[in-house]
Amino acid sequence: MILDSLSSSTRYERLSPAFARAFAWLRSVDPSTLPDGKTILDGDLFVLVHRGLSQPLAQVKWEAHRKYADIQYVASGAETIFWEALERTAPGEYLADKDYVPIQSDTGTELTVSAGRFAVFFPEDAHRPGVLIPGSEPVVKLVVKVRV
Repeated sequence: MILDSLSSSTRYERLSPAFARAFAWLRSVDPSTLPDGKTILDGDLFVLVHRGLSQPLAQVKWEAHRKYADIQYVASGAETIFWEALERTAPGEYLADKDYVPIQSDTGTELTVSAGRFAVFFPEDAHRPGVLIPGSEPVVKLVVKVRV
């Protein structure tokens, strides 16, 4: 797991060519020009655009992925994302068509991701994204999925 600001993202481009393309794209895009939902960027990358209020903790589920890492970039607003090492959780059955593993966990590290910051979650990272910070404004978040 990585938590940092987009202005420092060049240091993570050496993870892979796909990460280099993802971070270069994030630094160049104007989120207001993107449609909500899924947009394919190339064979190894796609982005999911979310706009609106995050959800109360009780409504947000833990998850993990096997084929993709998530770069969860908050363009405006702020939200909480919880992280836990996958090995310390109880993974459910993998849904290959969605690259989704439901997770059960009673623990986790709370991260505040505010405008201009991102968190990267790899396949070994369980995460619970999109948790509402009471009193916060709506969020614009870009989740770049990077094939690993």
